[in-house]
Amino acid sequence: MFEQLSMFDLLQDTESHFTAQIRRGSGFEGGMVRIYCASCNLGVKELAAFLKDEYGVGGNSITFPDGQSGFADYHPSGIELRVWKTHEVEKHKWTEAAAEVKRLIFANDYLTDKDWQKVQEIQQHFGNLPVPHPKMRVIPA
Repeated sequence: MFEQLSMFDLLQDTESHFTAQIRRGSGFEGGMVRIYCASCNLGVKELAAFLKDEYGVGGNSITFPDGQSGFADYHPSGIELRVWKTHEVEKHKWTEAAAEVKRLIFANDYLTDKDWQKVQEIQQHFGNLPVPHPKMRVIPA
């Protein structure tokens, strides 16, 4: 017989490598919160420029949702994802990354509970969400 799957199971199984990488944020402390605040204030092109600066040039190892290992490279032109086992390479422009961030935020599927709490603290402190500088603290000490 067939195993019954929930919609959640289907979404988990089909999440792209790109979405998984975007969901991780920039890798810098406070990066997800900065990206969220920037997304609320900037259009896709401006957010793309912000992400380019926030992520910088470099990369990190990643385990994708399907269990495969790979690497994410950040370049001035965008994000390049490599899957070690299959030698698959995906290239995405920063505008694609900005659009995916906005899609995840709109779906309420970007921030963790801890990050959302930080966003609320920022809003209380400033009265609205400021446009942060990439890789810098958002809330004054």
